[in-house]
Amino acid sequence: MKKGFLKKLIIGILVALGLFVLIIMILPEDEEEPNFNRPIPGNAISAPSQTASVETSTENDERDASPQGRKVLSVGSSAKSATIMVYVNGSDLESEYGEATEDISEMISSGIGSNVNVVLQTMGTKKWKNYGISSKTAQTWTVADGKLNLVRDGLGQLDCTSKDTLSEFIGFCKDNYPAERYFFLFWNHGGGPVYGFGYDEWQAEDASLTLAEMSAAFAEHKDVHFDIIGMDCCIMASLETCYAMAPYCKYALLSEDFESGLGWSYNGWMKSFEQNPGISTTLLGKYIVDDIISSNESESYGDSACIALFNVSAAKSLYTAWKAWAYKNESALLNQNYSREHKAKRHLSRGFWDMWDSDDSDVTLSDYYISDILAMVENIDNSSNEAKGLTSALKASVAYYGHTSDKNELTGMAVSLPYGDSDFYQKLRSVYGQIGLDSEYINWLENFVSSSATGSYYNYDSFDNSWGGWSDYENDYGCNYSNGGSCQYSWDYGWGDDWYDDSDYDDGGFWGFLDDISGDWGYDYDSYSDYDYGCDRNGYADDWIYDYESELWYYYDQDALYLYDDESNTMFYYDEDNDDIYYYDESADDWYLAE
Repeated sequence: MKKGFLKKLIIGILVALGLFVLIIMILPEDEEEPNFNRPIPGNAISAPSQTASVETSTENDERDASPQGRKVLSVGSSAKSATIMVYVNGSDLESEYGEATEDISEMISSGIGSNVNVVLQTMGTKKWKNYGISSKTAQTWTVADGKLNLVRDGLGQLDCTSKDTLSEFIGFCKDNYPAERYFFLFWNHGGGPVYGFGYDEWQAEDASLTLAEMSAAFAEHKDVHFDIIGMDCCIMASLETCYAMAPYCKYALLSEDFESGLGWSYNGWMKSFEQNPGISTTLLGKYIVDDIISSNESESYGDSACIALFNVSAAKSLYTAWKAWAYKNESALLNQNYSREHKAKRHLSRGFWDMWDSDDSDVTLSDYYISDILAMVENIDNSSNEAKGLTSALKASVAYYGHTSDKNELTGMAVSLPYGDSDFYQKLRSVYGQIGLDSEYINWLENFVSSSATGSYYNYDSFDNSWGGWSDYENDYGCNYSNGGSCQYSWDYGWGDDWYDDSDYDDGGFWGFLDDISGDWGYDYDSYSDYDYGCDRNGYADDWIYDYESELWYYYDQDALYLYDDESNTMFYYDEDNDDIYYYDESADDWYLAE
């Protein structure tokens, strides 16, 4: 593309709902590098409006499809089918408050079930409120034709905290509801990355499904790779959760704080998924996050919320970067308690000030101590090479983040530090070893058990008052699309900052700039060291991203999405509101609708 044209580009009209961050794509070893002569943002072209030029067919007065032989582009995939597996442990959330049936009602009302299978396994509660669901035995259901349909009965009182129960359900779904795409959703209580998922009313109070058991169950079905593994659960958004789930999915969708009784909002995003089963994973994730935040902001029983879509392909590098930073700042971490207390939220049917019932369960925690990674970086050390590497890794991991307007102190992802708690550490030691975290790090965490700073909590007030969201990092980490508390990022595969290649997940390496001055490329087999933040290899400060799956370049500015096909030398613009794609005709200096 000619530089004269490249300088014309300007970003114009914003898409009302905002757009998504691009899926982090893996570079296959046998792929050729794409053309580096991508469009560079300039200052002349405006995005198409509703009155943009539209070519029509003289024969039937319908829009012409891709004039001049330009290939039709799709923001998502060509998938026509998908299966969502929903692992529903009703627990006291159902027996006391009917929250599981409330969410099932939302699923049913979405109209999902023709193009997208929704398969639920119900268990774990002593009383179901609606739909004739049995509390005497586990059952399997589908959502279709505007109702809940029973497909398996008499399964017995299955233990939802057992790895075998989870594995059997995954196997049943893949055998009986095969699809082009798969999603998995845990519904119930969360106890953080150490205690995991659970509280089955038919099991012991301390019984839970740990990250290690989840990982083992997913590993038994390696032929199924999930687009998203989501947890409609409290306090599961952690480095450790993403690390454990990384081999089995593209993204994890998790809450760093306790969820309110509303949990996820299912109607809107399921309706969108049913209408377009090929929708981009990241756009679908954005819809889920936005719906959760919106419902907590608008509904009377809503509460503070923060939830994020995590790019788990970056989890291994995040872990490496976290260790480098944590070891460097060991003294500060041990001399003061950098966790903070968060409490469970009220239920739909309870009074404004009510919290969880008191019990001794490790899963239904009434409070939890969260160590937010970015908050620690900003308050201890944000200028060292290790801090820059860790912040960059966090930016790569947090693909899309949303929080309610009153939630400012959590940034999306936490890490577990066992300040003064030997029992917690012993449980941690077992789980972390089984998910593959190294023994040096696990042994290092034991220092926190005997730390003299256990009761001396760090005061985050200044950070909480000053941190305005991930948009604070816009200058260092590219475009930000924040609106009403939601933030999103992507790594710049535009041969810019921190290109991560996990095509060999176990080798511990990644691609990236190794010399800030010369911009030379190299492969760093060890850890984050030197980086170039924001420039591509030609020195342009842009945010074009290459998607190897669709063989397209993507560019985001504010809420607008541009696409560039270097094969046909064509610029495109995506209008999310109307699901239309326009192409730019350089000779006419105008946009035309591609169908």
